[in-house]
Amino acid sequence: MDGWEGLRRTLAAIPRDIPVIADAKRGDIGSTSEAYARALFEELGFDATTLTPYVGLDGLEPFLRYHDRGLLVLCKTSNPGSGDFQDLVVDWRGQRTPLYQVVAQRVVEWNRKGSGQCGLVVGATYPSQLKQIRALAPDLPILIPGVGAQSGSLEEAVRLGADQSGDLAIVNVSRAIIYAGSEADWPAAARAEAQPTVEAMRRSRPARAES
Repeated sequence: MDGWEGLRRTLAAIPRDIPVIADAKRGDIGSTSEAYARALFEELGFDATTLTPYVGLDGLEPFLRYHDRGLLVLCKTSNPGSGDFQDLVVDWRGQRTPLYQVVAQRVVEWNRKGSGQCGLVVGATYPSQLKQIRALAPDLPILIPGVGAQSGSLEEAVRLGADQSGDLAIVNVSRAIIYAGSEADWPAAARAEAQPTVEAMRRSRPARAES
């Protein structure tokens, strides 16, 4: 209960005009997913959540019913062991394709059939795969973890993850900022770490394509 209350207090402290993502990685059978979606979106009020696709579409459908909430589906995660399954080459629609690319293309299809609230999660630690996935999903937002403590390149994450307008890349930097200082000086130390990170993102953002 202390953790639940701490989460509520954290959410209450964030200005409402800032979208908040629950990195919950949910995905289960329909009835369980219904409870997860209700907890995240109705009880806690998150604007978006991360989901795992490996239960299949029926496990995501309860989340898809919340047309005003974002759904970010794990595609190519930032951890070293992601390739154990995500890089497996499978037969799909007459071609031999890495599983993470199948996930990307299926999420594009689900997004088109739904309310356009889907996106993907792709680690900054795999820039070539990030580039491939952006090409497969040109219109989807991509949440990009792995910058900072996991040594992913911030500049590559922004440059390769953004769409042609320089948008739709959501670069996550967490531990490098959260643990920037001691308890006594944490607010100032976190701010000092965050400010140059934001500036670097702005510099790395691709120029908007001419219409």
